[in-house]
Parts: sequence; structure tokens; C-alpha cells
Amino acid sequence: MAGSQWELPPELCCRPMAFVALTGLDVVYNAVHRAIWDAFCANRRADRVPISFKVLPGDHEYPKCRTKRTSYEWYIPKGILKTGWMNKHLNLVPALVVLFYELDWDDPQWKEKQSECATKVEIVRTSLQGRNTKVAVVLIQKKTPLPPGEDLVASERAQALCHSCDLSGKSLFVLPHTDHLVGYIIRLENAFYEHAQTYYYTEIRRVKSHKEFLNKTTHQLLFVRHQFKIAFFSELKQDTQNALKYYRTAYSLVHELRAHETNMLEIKTMAGFINYKICRLCFQHNTPLDAIAQFRKHIDLCKKKIGSAELAFEHSAWMSKQFQSFGELFDEAIKLGLTAIQTQNPGFYYQQAACYSQDRKQLALQLSTPKIAGASYPSPDPLDTQGAGLDFYGQRPWRQGQQSIDPPDAEKEKTGILALQIKERDVPHSELIIALLSNAVAQFKKYKCPRMKSHLMVQMGEEYYHAKDYTKALKLLDYVMCDYRTERWWGLLTAILTTALRCAYLMASIKDYVIYCMELLGRASTLKEEQKSRIEKNLIKVLTNEVPDAEPECDPSSVSAARSLWNDRMALAGSNELTIEFSSFNVYMPRRKNSFMFTSF
Repeated sequence: MAGSQWELPPELCCRPMAFVALTGLDVVYNAVHRAIWDAFCANRRADRVPISFKVLPGDHEYPKCRTKRTSYEWYIPKGILKTGWMNKHLNLVPALVVLFYELDWDDPQWKEKQSECATKVEIVRTSLQGRNTKVAVVLIQKKTPLPPGEDLVASERAQALCHSCDLSGKSLFVLPHTDHLVGYIIRLENAFYEHAQTYYYTEIRRVKSHKEFLNKTTHQLLFVRHQFKIAFFSELKQDTQNALKYYRTAYSLVHELRAHETNMLEIKTMAGFINYKICRLCFQHNTPLDAIAQFRKHIDLCKKKIGSAELAFEHSAWMSKQFQSFGELFDEAIKLGLTAIQTQNPGFYYQQAACYSQDRKQLALQLSTPKIAGASYPSPDPLDTQGAGLDFYGQRPWRQGQQSIDPPDAEKEKTGILALQIKERDVPHSELIIALLSNAVAQFKKYKCPRMKSHLMVQMGEEYYHAKDYTKALKLLDYVMCDYRTERWWGLLTAILTTALRCAYLMASIKDYVIYCMELLGRASTLKEEQKSRIEKNLIKVLTNEVPDAEPECDPSSVSAARSLWNDRMALAGSNELTIEFSSFNVYMPRRKNSFMFTSF
């Protein structure tokens, strides 16, 4: 839950496209049908209409349509947006169902096939169960049709077929299977797109018609829900300007909701979703400054909505995800042609996401109190939804559908919070932080910000150190130290050398250990004299085949493993020769020599 809970749902992040279901096609065993399907879905260029096609059986059962509500007088909403709603309209409920049927105008069994086609259409309508989804029929024919008006038999039979299938003339199409199949398919899908547009327009009007039944006392959640739905249907209709307008309205309304600890997460979740949509559309409309302004407004409104103090780490996780998502949107827009600059690029957003992840890590460390550390995971699991998932975005699994200010069951609330805290302790925080810092470093490298890049690489090295991956930590820190030596940042260099020395000790890397000791003993080092004295004693121990003392602040469990490694290294005394070049390091050494040879190893 700790990972997936903060991920934006894929149906929110994708570009919404009209969903059209194709039935009557046997794409496995019928070569003609397979060619038709390939023409619809293969090699779709950017200039073709945005439609998502799916082949379904003729008797496919679509999601049931709920009974239309005629009054909201006693209705109390249980949440803002259902978790399955977006996916339902993207992938489950089509705007148009198209029935493909092989029938030529001069077919000798015309009457029987006309009746069969009408039956298939009726099966489709029955399976749609009262939805406003449009239905169309495409006749697959072997011959190229004559121009309109020249084939009187075709005109009569087309009219008869429309009557028996209860279709308008605009919903009956002919598809000749000839050499120009792709051209016919493109004309067909343009017509399908118009039908889909009509469907989504009808859905928008249907949602808008509910407004007159709502009141702002008990239906605040519905105002947000309906504006979001209208905006989403507008996106499916490819009316992005209106979609942006309705998303902005929904965003304003979500911040007008009465917020308290029990619904804070739901409000923030929906605010995050709507903000993502607004920013994405602003980038799509090539108005990046609007996207940045919206994001800043979003952060200002939400950064203090922490919620329960016991779950403060959740707020940091959520804030981190907001910055990361915006950084990804910004980066995606740049790949599509937007120009970024040194002072305004995605790297800053990834960096801030990493900072919030570091805050989350610190808050998680505070969960190591005896009360929480000694607690066993609650049984039954309060986070278990029996495989059904949450009903509404942003709600707690143990009190779904509850909108009261106080938790309905104090004991369940207590065990639910404990379960979240225990799970948080197992989150690989350093991995999350390193991934975000790595993204930031790549951006700052791209936009030629060397000092920012070095600064974040140091943080990455420190995170690898905390994650006990000392090899990677040392590799990063060693790379960065070259820059700090060149620019004479002695205080920063000393701090980095101190961490590098710990890594070298814990890895029992003799060469690195000697180098860092010598450099920390040099005149450029800003360490206090007593610290230098301790390091000098350790260096002498190494040079005389003794195991050095552990560096301060090293992890106790790693220290015991390091001592074992050092003992193994010292057992090889006299069998190795170690040469160290000091010309690039800031150490004190005689004028005539720039290298020392230690033959005791």
C-alpha cells in the first residue's frame, strides 16, 4: 500500500480517447476480418482521429446501468469519485458499438440475413442495458458499391435493413473488401468519431441536468464529482478547452469542502488528481506558465493540510508525489517541443520531490518508538478490502463511505493507523530518494548546472551510505570530490571526505582509507585537532598492520562485519604492495616526492 497508494492511476494519466467497440469480427480464424482489424489499429498516425478500438463478442455484457435518480432530496453522497469510474468510461462502456456483418446487396438469402442482422443488433442493444451508447452496422461486401442513387436495389434494401434494425441512415455503413481497404477504414472511423462525439455530448448534458436537484449543504461532494465528470467527458470528446474550464471549477470546489482529519486524505487526493489534469492540459495547450502558476497555487493550498499527526509521513509522501508528477509532465512537454531554461527545468521539481521523501524518511524513523516497534501487525488486517479495492479515491479501507467528522469506530481507527505505521517502517525510503535525485541530476546535467548536479550527487552518495550500499556511495562521493577540490570548497570537501572515510572503513578498502585519512589530516581539512588526532592514530594502526577503530556514527551492525573484513585484510600483511599517488589530493607531504609506497601490505 505504501508504494501503490501514492501512484496516480493510469486512467488519470493517459490521454482520454473515445471508446468504440467492434463486434462481429472473427480476427483469429477469418483473414478478411483480421485485415479489417489491422487496418483499424495498426500504424495509427497522428492525423487519424483519436479513438480507442476494442473487438468484443456480440453478446458481450457491458456494465449495468444504474437506475436514473429522479431526486436527491434524501441522498447523502459517500465519497467524491468512485475508483472505477474513469476506467469504466475509457475501457468498459463504449460510446459506440459497431456490428460488422457480411452481406452483399444481391445476396440470394437477403431476407434471412436481414433478419439475422436485426437479431444481432437487438442482442447488442439488450447487452447495453439502457445506456445511451450508439449502435451502428457495417456491411462487409465483396464488390465496390456504385455511386449513390445509381443502385436502386441497394437503396431499397438499405432502407429496409435500417427499418428492421431500428437504425437511422447515418448508422448504416458499407465496407467493400478491396485494395483500398485502409482508405475506406479511415472514412469509417471518421464517421464513428462523429457518433462518439454525439454520445459524449449527451452524457455531458445528462450530468449537467443533475445540478438543479443539488444543494450546497448536503451535496458539496456531488458538485465536485459532477464538474470532474463533465471535464472528463469533454476530454473524451476532445474538447480540451472546455475540459480545462470544468477542471478549474472542480478544483475550486474541492477546496471549498469542509476539511477535517477523517476526510483530509480524500480531499488532497482529488485535489492532486484535478491539479494533474489542469497542468497536463496547460502544457498541451502550450501555456507552460499557466501550468507552473497552477502548480504553485496547488502547493500553497495543500502544503499545510497535513491531517492526522500520527500519519504525518503520508503528507510528505503525497507532497513528494505532487512534485514528481509535475516534473514528469514538464519533462514530457519538453520532449514534445517545449523549451526550458536553467532556472526553470524539471530538475527543481524532482529535487523538491526528493526533499519531501527525505522528510518522509525522517518521520518514519520516529515510528521506532517502543509502543510501535514492539507492536505486531493487527489481525484481521484493517487495510484488507477482500480484493475489491477502495470504493472511492482517498478513503480509508476500514471506514469506506463514511463522511462523519469523527471516526465511526475509534478502535478500528486506532488499528488502521497502527497498520499504516507498521507498513511505513518497511518502505525502502532510500531507494525512493535515490531515484528522485537521479532524475534531478540528469536534468541539471542536461541544462548545464554543474554545482546543482554535484550537490545532488553528494545527497545520492549519502543515501547510498544510509542504504548500506557503500560501494556506490564511495563511487559517487569520489567523483564529486574532484570538483570540490578544484573549486577549493574546503568545508564541503571535509564533510564529504568524512562520509567517504566511513564507507572506506566499512568496506575495509585499505587504499581508499589511507587516501582519505591523509587528506583529512592535511591543511585544507576543517576538522578540529582532536578529530585529526583520532584519524592519525587510526592511520598509524593501519600502517602497522593493526585494525583501526570504527569511525564515529557508523551503523553498529555494519561495524562488526567491517572488523571481520579488516582482520582478513591484515592477515595478508606482507603479501601485497600498495602504491598511492597523492598529486591530486590536498595532503601535506615532502617536496621531492608525490607518492608513498607501503610494502607492509
